[in-house]
Amino acid sequence: MKLDMVGLIVENMKESISFYQLLGFQLLEGDETASYVELNNEGVRISLNKIEMITEVLGFKPEITGDKIELAFLCESKKEVNELVEKIRQNQFEIIQEPFLAPWKQYYALVRDADRNIISLFVNEN
Repeated sequence: MKLDMVGLIVENMKESISFYQLLGFQLLEGDETASYVELNNEGVRISLNKIEMITEVLGFKPEITGDKIELAFLCESKKEVNELVEKIRQNQFEIIQEPFLAPWKQYYALVRDADRNIISLFVNEN
């Protein structure tokens, strides 16, 4: 068995797409009016799923509270981490932790996407 896709439940598809496009992801299918959007990503697929669609599939409305997930994106360099954090700031998304050298030897930053999911941006330090 292998992990194939991470699906995120979103309330505002347009804002969610906007956030992930800041990180460099492109849409593979769907648009801001769709209930399901898939983003390009090498390896594990990433999908954005409108809460209304997920509610129909599950038969109940999922709770969207608390810090339940973190997506960690490996970047090419410290410069890329810094540039992404600045883009996120300029587009009014939340910065949780400015870039720093973490004790586990990664240059690391924490931000929130449009649905307040925790997003890590990092590069390994050698």
